[in-house]
Amino acid sequence: MLQVTRQTEYAIRGLQELAGRDQTNPVQLKSIAAACEVSEAFLAKIFQMLAQAGIVKSHRGVKGGFSMARDAADITLREIVEVCEGGIALNHCLRKVDPCQDVDTCQVAEVWRKAQKALTGALEETSLADVM
Repeated sequence: MLQVTRQTEYAIRGLQELAGRDQTNPVQLKSIAAACEVSEAFLAKIFQMLAQAGIVKSHRGVKGGFSMARDAADITLREIVEVCEGGIALNHCLRKVDPCQDVDTCQVAEVWRKAQKALTGALEETSLADVM
């Protein structure tokens, strides 16, 4: 079965929740986790990655939390998936790091490329705002 991890699913759910909130003040992670019914510790790890990627901003202090770094319309699902999954590769032959040595001669590799192009295209043309 081909599927994205819970990490990606929770990232999208958390971002939907955050983007739907008032952006004048940071939102505490506890509040986002509760609304999404996910572990606060797991969501903290995910939001750290999203902050490093410039998707959310982290605010320290008593009134700290997270806010959107960019508008939801400017964040694609492809970007979120790539941050959470470390890239997109439907098959080991399409990985950027340590790809299959037969990728240039394998007859099936072209099918994988075509399928991956369709998937990444669909994710690229869908913004976070589109799924809110």
